[in-house]
Amino acid sequence: MIFKYDVLSKVIEEDKTIKINENSCITKIKGLNGIDYSVSDHNRHDYYVFLPLNDDEGVVISTDNHTGLGFELLRIPKREFCLGINTNNNFVDYYDGPGTQTDFPDVIEQEELDQKYIQYNDASDEELKETKLYQQVDTCVSKYLRVSSGLEEALNLAIIRLAFLAHTVNQRAVA
Repeated sequence: MIFKYDVLSKVIEEDKTIKINENSCITKIKGLNGIDYSVSDHNRHDYYVFLPLNDDEGVVISTDNHTGLGFELLRIPKREFCLGINTNNNFVDYYDGPGTQTDFPDVIEQEELDQKYIQYNDASDEELKETKLYQQVDTCVSKYLRVSSGLEEALNLAIIRLAFLAHTVNQRAVA
């Protein structure tokens, strides 16, 4: 199954769920402009957050709770982005078309995430911006991307919130 950006954006705007099969679905990520493709019987989540650059182009931040590969940022025309889901094995991939991809495999180390999650999970955006964690993420983002300060701030916060979300999901699975 192929899901283009326009369909995925409706999931976000209308807070709708797309049921793929008995084990998987696409839902809105609460508090972020993004989606969660989840496979319930494996506690596997793939996250995609969409930040607009202009009417035609955007940045997609993607990560998951199961590979440990960190974050990917895609700068892409919105109409080109789509998710491809193999319904037989619940494998997800995306087509990023023409655009720029930047990988951040270790922007937030897993070892420090436990402590940072406890300290900052309930923090407001303004409180997060005052932390060393935010400065750490900002250093990576500003070093490798040339975007406006407003978009850079949104990217930093989205990366932190996604790291916390993946951490929460993994902690629930352990409990």
